Amino acid sequence: MSDDLTLDIDGEQYVVRQGGDSGLQVGRRNGGDVAWLDEVDPALLTEDARTALTEGDSSNEALRVAISGIVQAEVERGG
Repeated sequence: MSDDLTLDIDGEQYVVRQGGDSGLQVGRRNGGDVAWLDEVDPALLTEDARTALTEGDSSNEALRVAISGIVQAEVERGG
């Protein structure tokens, strides 16, 4: 996936970027900017979520649940 993928979850826009050695980056869109929240190994996602990510399917429920979990973990850590 070369482009960012935007997901609308619970009234917020999240951006997912996969690339190179950096793994999977998750950020929250704030106006025209993105505040990057966390970086995870895409292998930690379910197969369905990884497939949706590869296909750019932002409506896939498995991907939405995975990104919600990453965001929640960041919130709980105080990030």
